[in-house]
This record gives sequence, structure tokens and C-alpha cells, in this order.
Amino acid sequence: MALLLILAAVAASTLAQGRPLTPRGLSATVNFGFMRLARDLSRAKARRRRFSQPNAVMTVLLGREAPLPLADASSCKDCIALTAEELAEYDGRPIDDDADGERRPLFLAVLGRIYDVSAGKAFYGPGRTYHKLVGRDASRAFCTGCLDDACLIPSLDGLSDAQRAEAYKWAELYEHHDKYKLVGSLRVAAPVEGEADYTAEDLEQWEREEVDAALEAEGRKAWRKFRPEKIAG
Repeated sequence: MALLLILAAVAASTLAQGRPLTPRGLSATVNFGFMRLARDLSRAKARRRRFSQPNAVMTVLLGREAPLPLADASSCKDCIALTAEELAEYDGRPIDDDADGERRPLFLAVLGRIYDVSAGKAFYGPGRTYHKLVGRDASRAFCTGCLDDACLIPSLDGLSDAQRAEAYKWAELYEHHDKYKLVGSLRVAAPVEGEADYTAEDLEQWEREEVDAALEAEGRKAWRKFRPEKIAG
């Protein structure tokens, strides 16, 4: 009976996330569930240590926790503001031509907030599983667990409220983690004289096309998934 209830819960969650009831779709749900479990255990640890919440594990796992405060990413001490193009350079690449020399930090963004995850280079460094999340705002991927290139975008359009809440939980993890640090926020690049001017309509159309591609990728469910034992670092 217990096994049937678990299978029913997995099936319901799979359908709620828009995944097909196939072995691949069910597997994606299970993997994403374990990934979130690893994240939430890390969040609970931070709540116990930094916010004196002794019962954090239970409240977090039951989804009854109140959101933790996040610092103002635009005015925190020593924080910086980067464009998407500038953020892309903080991907652990060598600073000079020496591949064995000093490397750039590893930055990633969630909800426009930039975090330094260099201490987790075993997970986020070049050639590692989650390097695809680095050097960009991939908020959507944190909501869905989809690591297809089309899913690595900031827009949350087309996602449910429950899916959108996942992005905030990831921001909370990075913000209050022992190893990681808030370093700034994303900014819009100023127009460059001589380059083509894009209207608001152009940008909206471009974003719609991005979202459509992400929705298609999420619907296929043939994408690379998070591995729960690694993502939290």
C-alpha cells in the first residue's frame, strides 16, 4: 500500500510539472525531487546555524518555512553590477593564456542576483556537471531542473507559482551557504553608439522566442537532469 501511495504521488507530481507518464518523465521527477531534498537540507542547516531555528529541518521539508531575508543586491558592501555579457566572463576561464594559471571566479545568477560559487568548483568548475549554470542567469533551470541549453534563461514565463518559488529557494541557499557569497546583481547594458537599436517590441519578441524554446525543451523531457548528490555543493 505504501509503495502504491508513493508511486501515485510521483505520478501526480510528474503530471503537475508537465512531464509525461513515461519512464523518462517519472525518472526526471524523482531526480528533481532528490535534488530539491539536498538543497532543502542545506537550507535547513543554514537556518539552524544562522537564524536559530532548531526545528528547521521539519518546517523546511514540510514546506511550512517562512522565507529568509535576502540582502539588497544592488547596494550591499562591495557588491558589483554586471551585464549579462560581463557575467559570462566569470566562468572559471584562465585569466591569461596559461591554462594552469590563475582563473576567473565562478559566478552564477538567480533572479538577477549574482553569487560567487568558486568554492564549489568541484561542481561548478569548467568541465563539471553544473558548469552550464555558471556565467549566466539560469533562473528557469533552477525552477524546472532542466539543463537543456534552451532552459538556461532568466525568464520564468509559463511556469506555475510552485515552480517559480523554487528559484527563491535556490537564491536563499546560495545567500546563506557557508561556501558561497552574494556579490552583486545584473544590470541592463547601456546602448552603444553605432550599434543597432532594439525596440521594446524587439526585445519582447526575442524573449517570447526564448520562452517558447524552453517550453518545448521542458515538454520533451529528454534533457539532462540535476544530480541531487552534487548540485548543492
